[in-house]
Amino acid sequence: MTHDEHYRAPFGPLLEPVTFVDPARPEALAAAVTSRTAAIIAEPIQGEGGIRPMSPQFAAAINDVCANTGTLYIADEVQTGLGRTGYPFYAQALGLRPDLVSVGKALGGGVPVGAALVSERVAETISKGDHGSTYGGNLLGTRAAAFVLDQLIGGLIDHVKTTGAHFERRLRTLALQHPVIVEVRGAGLMRGLQLNVDAMPVIDGARERGLLVNRTDEKVVRLLPPLNVSVADIDRAVETLDSVFATVRSEVQV
Repeated sequence: MTHDEHYRAPFGPLLEPVTFVDPARPEALAAAVTSRTAAIIAEPIQGEGGIRPMSPQFAAAINDVCANTGTLYIADEVQTGLGRTGYPFYAQALGLRPDLVSVGKALGGGVPVGAALVSERVAETISKGDHGSTYGGNLLGTRAAAFVLDQLIGGLIDHVKTTGAHFERRLRTLALQHPVIVEVRGAGLMRGLQLNVDAMPVIDGARERGLLVNRTDEKVVRLLPPLNVSVADIDRAVETLDSVFATVRSEVQV
């Protein structure tokens, strides 16, 4: 379902037809969805798309369209879910009412496992054997997931809220010091720095200094620290980025 041809091409032909709607145009959603539409799939914060939070207007449009047509809403929370943003699921922060939620990666704390959360409306239509996997629900994966959920409920989400707010303050101060950063986006410990130049020199410069960050959407530095990151580690990371951006700025000026 991804819009990115880089990921679509190797796996074609894919399920069709799929219509992509610009999230900056909420009014376009009503025109694209009918009573025959199976589902709307959207990340509450786009990950690969550049750490772009869904606007309240687009979230409201999803709720309205689904209520009017009966279309299901699937919240892709693989990156945003399980505390990453300071919320159990970021759909909650936007007032979205998903019928299904996809989760993975963070669920096992590094152990491969994924899950689909479904509403009663959807659960009533599922029978045994409709959704299965050879390794689904294996003991290692589910035990890891149970441990991660215990940690989240036991205070890790509150830790993310605190460190995430500190992270945002430090990044906004960084942006004031370096004009190459044009916007700071995201929530909690899911942050993106929109640059006005290609982000790859920043990625390379950070790695050379011992800090791992990555690039998405060409001009965005994506920052996804571990959920148990300390304030001191955040400060060291931002100081490293400060050094990197000072170098990038001098190269741009040259």
